[in-house]
Amino acid sequence: MAWGGWVTATDLPEVLNNTRANLSRNTRGCSRHTPQVAPLSWGYDLDSTYPSSVYRYDYVLAADVVYHHDFLDELLATMKHFCKPGTTLIWANKVRFESDLVFTENFKKAFHTSLLAEEGEMKIYMATSREGDDEVDQGLDIRDLLGEENGKTGEEESNDDSEDKPSCAHQEVGSGILDNDRKEEGKEDKEFESDEKEEEMVTSKDDETDVQNDTATSNGKISEQENSNQTAVRQKWVPHIICQTNKDIYHYAGQDIVIYESIDSFGAMMWPAALALSSFLDNNRHTVDLQGKEVLELGAGTGLVAIVASLLGASVTATDLPEILGNLRVNLMRNTRGLCRHTPQVAPLSWGYDLDSTYPSSVYRYDYVLAADVVYHHDFLDELLATMKHFCKPGTTLIWANKVRFESDLVFTENFKKAFHTSLLTEEGEMKIYMATSQEGDEGDGNRLSRPTGCRLKP
Repeated sequence: MAWGGWVTATDLPEVLNNTRANLSRNTRGCSRHTPQVAPLSWGYDLDSTYPSSVYRYDYVLAADVVYHHDFLDELLATMKHFCKPGTTLIWANKVRFESDLVFTENFKKAFHTSLLAEEGEMKIYMATSREGDDEVDQGLDIRDLLGEENGKTGEEESNDDSEDKPSCAHQEVGSGILDNDRKEEGKEDKEFESDEKEEEMVTSKDDETDVQNDTATSNGKISEQENSNQTAVRQKWVPHIICQTNKDIYHYAGQDIVIYESIDSFGAMMWPAALALSSFLDNNRHTVDLQGKEVLELGAGTGLVAIVASLLGASVTATDLPEILGNLRVNLMRNTRGLCRHTPQVAPLSWGYDLDSTYPSSVYRYDYVLAADVVYHHDFLDELLATMKHFCKPGTTLIWANKVRFESDLVFTENFKKAFHTSLLTEEGEMKIYMATSQEGDEGDGNRLSRPTGCRLKP
């Protein structure tokens, strides 16, 4: 926006509130054009909602839109719909999965492409439509984004300033679904600014010290890159802050819990079921007594649930994929050191059918197995259920918190109910928390909890 572009930011409807607030906070009074926000679901049939004759753009931007989901074909179709002759598409991506490579090949076949910049697994591509031969001219325009001199004169810049009137596309969007966005900006700005001030007040020097010590490897790399400026020129598109994780502060079990998220994985981000389960455990200690209990968490992610369980007196083993464990371990250490009777442990665990070799049931037995938001749009739901059955033996209680998002959630829930003795502990809207015990023997019934009364999600 600092360059004066007329921007329409799109995403799924549930994401737009946060998008709108961030845009408003950071551009109000600073940009020539007020950025717009609009819902957009990728797909093949966009002519009815975004007809090409009306919605024409000079540039289409996309960053990290390729990840582990099942809509890559729809994404490519959406890119082709908006990237018509005269439009330049700029796509930035960090390669994480094999599907990224497949998509990249299809992307190159669909457009005239060139690689603008790369650093390790991070690549930025420029693409133009194959419907015309404008790719050469568009390739020249892209140098403006990289900060290279292209001989633009002051007179030309003056002419640009006079072009404040939006195109038909912008008028159409502004007069339709986007008009109501401006009405809510003021209120959202005040709320988010208040949150920022509160966060700054709560942050302590101890947290900063822990982050420096516990993430020495990653921060060391950043420091090396910054120091290398004396001998090497930083690429123009690389920011001075290479990566900044999101920090949130929660209050459970009488403690302020500082959680850092990692932007590199879904598993290292905070999801609503983790908040719901943490609140449930904190407010229903008479129902789920974790004091001195052996607890295993599946898909621990940022570690919030494991931290709360540890603060409530449990001996916790938090598990997740190997690439998640670094951030998970840091969050656990920062929030439990010197506060818990039992030091929480971290272990890698990939869901699957053959767990006897790595986690034999004769050795790894737990009083409770906890899981929050482990059911989402992925292809390992059968393996997840098998993992739950492996650890939830007679004498073990499984507590699973989930927010229903997809039809696959409902299918998994039905299979979950068939696999265990289950009861619904509490629910609030689409958020549900289940308790389950093994069906392998009747002795599991003695450990089952009848559905409690007065269970609360919120303090």
